[in-house]
Amino acid sequence: MQLRDEKNMRKRPRVYLAGPLFSDAERAFNANLATELEKWADVYLPQRDGGLMSEMVQDGVHPRLASHRVFQLDMEAIRDVDYLIAILDGRTIDEGVAFELGTAFAQSKRCIGLQTDSRRLAPWGNNPMVTGALDTVFTCTDALIQWLSSEVMEAVASTKPLHRGSSSSNIGSE
Repeated sequence: MQLRDEKNMRKRPRVYLAGPLFSDAERAFNANLATELEKWADVYLPQRDGGLMSEMVQDGVHPRLASHRVFQLDMEAIRDVDYLIAILDGRTIDEGVAFELGTAFAQSKRCIGLQTDSRRLAPWGNNPMVTGALDTVFTCTDALIQWLSSEVMEAVASTKPLHRGSSSSNIGSE
């Protein structure tokens, strides 16, 4: 029996892309970012993979059942990922994104922020409960993609764990 090479068996990292999804512009931004991230990782995009409540209700699903489905699928997805990438754009951070971020942080997932929008209500920036959960925050998508590609290449070349719970290193802000 031949032993298999563990490096060749390593799976691609899994990413949960948390972002606001209530306008055409938000959904388009999320979908475009997911396409770029999928060059390096398997991406769970809630609007695509978990479904949209508005579409479910329009298709005749009772709102309570639609809400339950979305919640269950998204929570299962967070349990199964290595990273959560939180889109922090907007006047305030989307409440669903904040919840997903807290859930992922509590499960020792690597949590990364993307904030291309400089607006904030508080003069000191983001809520410290959001900032404290993030390993780093990128201010442009190109830097985020570059970081993910480096992270994947480093993990493939070593036995470096992908999630925060097994790693003592912490990356700096971009």
